[in-house]
Amino acid sequence: MWRRNELHRECAFVLPLWILFFGPLLGSTQDDRAVGKSSNLQEKQQLVYSSWSSSSQKDQRVYFIQNMTTSLEKAVAQKKEAIEAVMDMFQKGAEVLASAVGELFPLCEAAAPVLRLALDNVHSKEVFYVKEQFLTVRNKLDVLSTQLEDIDCELKKKSLDTRYFSVEEIIRNQFRKYMDILEAKQQFREVKTRLFVEHFAKTGGEKNLFLLYDALMGTNGFGESVLDLVDRYVARNRRLLEEFCVRMKELLCLGLIALLGHCALTRGQDEEDDKIQEWSSIIEEVESKMKSSIESCVAAFPEQAKLDAQRLLQEKEEDNLENTTQQLLELLMKKYDWVSWSVRLINHSGSSYRNWRAGQHFHHVAGQNWFEVLQVNDINLVVSYSTKPQPVPRDCVRQAMEGLAKKGHAPAVVEALEERLCGFVVHAVSRHKQSAAAWSFPDDCHYWERHKNVAVCVHSE
Repeated sequence: MWRRNELHRECAFVLPLWILFFGPLLGSTQDDRAVGKSSNLQEKQQLVYSSWSSSSQKDQRVYFIQNMTTSLEKAVAQKKEAIEAVMDMFQKGAEVLASAVGELFPLCEAAAPVLRLALDNVHSKEVFYVKEQFLTVRNKLDVLSTQLEDIDCELKKKSLDTRYFSVEEIIRNQFRKYMDILEAKQQFREVKTRLFVEHFAKTGGEKNLFLLYDALMGTNGFGESVLDLVDRYVARNRRLLEEFCVRMKELLCLGLIALLGHCALTRGQDEEDDKIQEWSSIIEEVESKMKSSIESCVAAFPEQAKLDAQRLLQEKEEDNLENTTQQLLELLMKKYDWVSWSVRLINHSGSSYRNWRAGQHFHHVAGQNWFEVLQVNDINLVVSYSTKPQPVPRDCVRQAMEGLAKKGHAPAVVEALEERLCGFVVHAVSRHKQSAAAWSFPDDCHYWERHKNVAVCVHSE
């Protein structure tokens, strides 16, 4: 008899759970489950509550709901550390966030449990924290620089699928409807939930994320990745490409939050888990593509820097060598701010006598990490650079120049210094040619001095 009573109590506890999770699957079509779920949540709760209406089962009902809520809070709390890491990357700027792979998704995963807690009218610090982070991501997306506006305008001139340009607005609105539920008062949450589910279905639901994925990857009719188009348009400007990648990540993040919130309302836990796994892989693929695009952009900076410098020289009409040198340096520093630069200009418009004294080999360069632009407006440009500048052994350079090297021409000077210095760029310019130099190297990592026969530049590769 005792065993039978225990069995009855266990059945009374399990039956409502069976109704809650499996009842909707019986006798309903897939379309019913996809659209009509805004009221299902309330119906499920009513079924459970009616099944637990007897006073003997009231304590079990309270225990179950409290236990479920506690589990959700724990799930959100466990994600908090990962979410904090994501938000920390946002604070570090575009360079860190744009190249990160697999770090963004934990923030999106919190969308479903936070929504469930909100619907249960749970006001915990974890829910408040996650909601604030969602809003932070949205606010960052609202900040659109002039350069990114120009990029958007340029993309609209290309033969892109016109649906691409409505994706951002649709995803923003889906996210806004999701946040309406979290921010609504308890008595309005049911209405906000219904509006969100209806709006999500009406605006295409998940297909907007897939369209954004195709645009970024260059698949399904796009032909070329939007990332490649942007890279060309900004002339391999790493920072602008990173800004664009971060913007796309923020947009994906909002879309995923809305998608997983929708899953929490309309699908079972297994389907939700499958969706998380599916999009986790997709996002990692997109992030890897972004990282690869940025790495290619960075690797091509010497080639692009030469084109940029040549274009500026061709557009310049000013004869002042020092001013032109400084303008070239500022251009390179602004666009390629992770590189240390050294710019030297050599003027060919001197007197015939000085040009004769300088000879044909009036300058000479040795080492790696340099390029030359020849004879633009009677000017030779030599640019050298380093991404990891090291101190220059000045005493060694001066000692070499005090010896035989000070009597030699440019090639002889460079050869003498090259024998003493390994891993350095060495450039010598005849004193009979007018020259100017400007650099962004740390003071102890760059040498530029005029000696008896030549001006000498030395820095690490």
